[in-house]
Amino acid sequence: MHYVTTTLAAIALIAVVIFSVQNLEAIDVSFLTWSISMSKVIVILGSYLLGMVTGWGLVSLIKRSMK
Repeated sequence: MHYVTTTLAAIALIAVVIFSVQNLEAIDVSFLTWSISMSKVIVILGSYLLGMVTGWGLVSLIKRSMK
């Protein structure tokens, strides 16, 4: 079983590296009155992480309210 998880982790790491290399160009991100230029990878991964944290917090809040 250890080999399976190691292989899956290696495949995921390779996929992230390929994704990062293919999305190096900078894009402009605007929100309300500010604007910033950053790598597309940072925007996508940041959005993903923010969604994970928000979802985790929402699930925790729902679990606490049901107790």
